[in-house]
Amino acid sequence: MIEEKQNTMAEQAVRDRVVDWLERAEGPGFGRVTRIDQWDVTPDGLHVAAVGTVLSGLDGRSHRVLCVIATSDGACLEYDVRADRVSCGPGVVAVAAQGRLTWFDLAGEVWSEGPTLPGSVEQLHVSADGRRVLVVLAADQSACYSAAGRVSAAPSQWEPLVFTSEPERRRQCYVVDRYSGSVHNVTPVGLNVWEMCWAGPDAALAVCSAQPGESGWYDPQLTRIELPSAAATCLYVPPQGRQLASPVWAGGRSAVIEATCSDRGVVAGDVILLDPEGNAVPLDTQGVDVSSLHFPAGGHLGYAGLRGLVTVIGRIDPEMAAVTQVRSTNQTFHGWTPQIRTDMAGRFHGFLESYETWPRLVTVTEAKTRTVFDPAHEGTAFVRDRSGRMEEVSWTSFDGQRIEGLLVVPDGPPPYPLVVNVHGGPVSSWRNCWGVSNSDRYPLAPLLASEGYAVLHPNPRGSHGRGEAFTRSAVGDMLGAPVQDLLSGIDHLVDRGVADPTRIAVTGTSYGAVVSLFLPTVDRRLAAAIAVSPVSDWSSQHYTSNIPRFDELFLQDSPHAANSAYVHQSPLFTMTRNRTPTLVTAGLLDKSTPPQQAVEAHQALLHAGVETELVLYPAQGHGVRDFPETTDHLCRTLLWLHRHLAPQQERLTR
Repeated sequence: MIEEKQNTMAEQAVRDRVVDWLERAEGPGFGRVTRIDQWDVTPDGLHVAAVGTVLSGLDGRSHRVLCVIATSDGACLEYDVRADRVSCGPGVVAVAAQGRLTWFDLAGEVWSEGPTLPGSVEQLHVSADGRRVLVVLAADQSACYSAAGRVSAAPSQWEPLVFTSEPERRRQCYVVDRYSGSVHNVTPVGLNVWEMCWAGPDAALAVCSAQPGESGWYDPQLTRIELPSAAATCLYVPPQGRQLASPVWAGGRSAVIEATCSDRGVVAGDVILLDPEGNAVPLDTQGVDVSSLHFPAGGHLGYAGLRGLVTVIGRIDPEMAAVTQVRSTNQTFHGWTPQIRTDMAGRFHGFLESYETWPRLVTVTEAKTRTVFDPAHEGTAFVRDRSGRMEEVSWTSFDGQRIEGLLVVPDGPPPYPLVVNVHGGPVSSWRNCWGVSNSDRYPLAPLLASEGYAVLHPNPRGSHGRGEAFTRSAVGDMLGAPVQDLLSGIDHLVDRGVADPTRIAVTGTSYGAVVSLFLPTVDRRLAAAIAVSPVSDWSSQHYTSNIPRFDELFLQDSPHAANSAYVHQSPLFTMTRNRTPTLVTAGLLDKSTPPQQAVEAHQALLHAGVETELVLYPAQGHGVRDFPETTDHLCRTLLWLHRHLAPQQERLTR
């Protein structure tokens, strides 16, 4: 009884520390915009419009509003208007929220209501004259099981949930006129539209697929769409297994990013330029995996990307098919991958950040980088002062391949308890971001460093920044060489005296969670694991996820084949070898790695006699991204690590 009371008090002390940390880190920013999501710049470069996130407290949901930032003096105006997507034209901003389109005149600060559109807006693109906007809409899929969210109902509901054989509905594109309010569906027959841009006043350039639904994105084509007839011409089809993103029409020529990808919206790779005869010409980007292309009408085609751990920005001359690097930095630009925008004067705009620097809006030229707007506050300094230090590390893997990563170490002498944080994907990468976080997920490393943990963020095979061959080496081998890259990284830190070999944990989200379930079965050193939104069984994943095409491509096998990779690369079938205490979490609204995957992992661990906890968040999807769940998740993470990685005499028990 005394020991149980002591453990309860110790657990409450941990929870109190996490809440205090979050209050001091986030509290000074409550009630105003501190995070920026999707954004755009006007062609003249004078204004940036952005979707800003406002957090009112740790117990409530965040909400998103429109921000307009003047690049001349950094003045930021927040408008209490729901904003999900924005696009800038000359003197105007198009704002979309829950299917409703609104226009904002920058000169007169005048709002004009647009139409309500038949779906969820996924992309906006204002025309060069500011009169029209291209809109990509995703339709409701409630009758289709493969796109369903939580398959459950209220306790009092008796009516059945019905899912039919109705095919998934295609994403569609529309042209909306700002002045007349007219709405024209310009979706080509038989095509699903993912992204698009203007290709002059009477045409659009689009990434399309013949198949509807999320799986269709993995088999794309670049298409020219005539407006308003919706007549379509296929311009380019990439090799099978490669995807397309960020189409641009620059000076009469088309360009697009082509890459091996695992997640829609997380793209970095080669630039394909189509010459006037329609021939596809791969550009020499000087070893950079390009993640962002942007071309304002009459301006310069700008790009951003990764070369290893370095973020690079530059220009592309479409006429000469020439690439010029403008700036490289060990910091990075905010987004799931580095994102920039350019204006007609050739200036670059983006939110620059690092482990110690909150994302701030900057304007970049050949001569200098100028900070325009910095939303940092007192909480930023609080985190920075307690987040240890970050360093770039590299090591040699089992076959001589050099692997890179980012290491955060706490204050005080080594060796430290080590947490290996595996990124998602597998095609993604850790970058020098604020807290080494992935876009909008809460930075974990600073909190762990303040508690005395070192955190390794490895970029194993499959990661961005090392070229197509390095990325594709994870295809068909997600739990082979990439896992050996991680193990060799652990060995490297143990040999350096950085990591305590008796106190090592692994965590990750999505693909990182797959590895977190698998790694303990091949390395008994791991004292704890935390898997967030995992896949445990690729076969059941294939038939319940909204992206079944993903596992076909990355397992390079069929779910119908006997003795296939669907078995050999499923952590579920290795659980009998697992002895590592494992915390498993998932969101009940997750469509890409449905929560039953976490349930299966938990049940398999129980049957194997492994200590495990399953935590399901009813209002979360893929990962944990909002409050108050973030507070709970961080508390549980820290408690699990303290329970299993603290010195023996200090460990919490159940």
